[in-house]
Amino acid sequence: MMKVKRLGIIVIYLLVLSACQSGGKTAVPDDLIGVWETTAPAYADRFFEITTSTVIFATGENTSDAYRISKMKIEKDSKDQKTVYIICYKNTAGQEYKFSFYYDPANQGRIRFKNQSEMVWTKRPFSPASVGSETSAVVSEK
Repeated sequence: MMKVKRLGIIVIYLLVLSACQSGGKTAVPDDLIGVWETTAPAYADRFFEITTSTVIFATGENTSDAYRISKMKIEKDSKDQKTVYIICYKNTAGQEYKFSFYYDPANQGRIRFKNQSEMVWTKRPFSPASVGSETSAVVSEK
């Protein structure tokens, strides 16, 4: 019962937060929302999560950093004509960063970073038991 209540509070919070931030910004496509992981051994304890308003990077040893998405861009790469997704976010000092990647919807979706195209990230299957388990490691939003 407590998990259902907690899930409800999280969902309401995310809906309110996304409604407050949606003015004039490109929305994060639904297909990108979720927890993404890779089978690369060097990244065994790493993942990233995309929500409607936040990007979260697991930094290892049960820690992660969360950043509020300030802008979402979708562009065509002039070199190979693939669609590039760019998530813009800011740190606490206000410095803007860009998280650029290619998304392929085949096989439940795959993400390849623009600067590491050989590495494939796949979306973790949704499990109600896992809701909030990754983000609970977030100490503070950056």
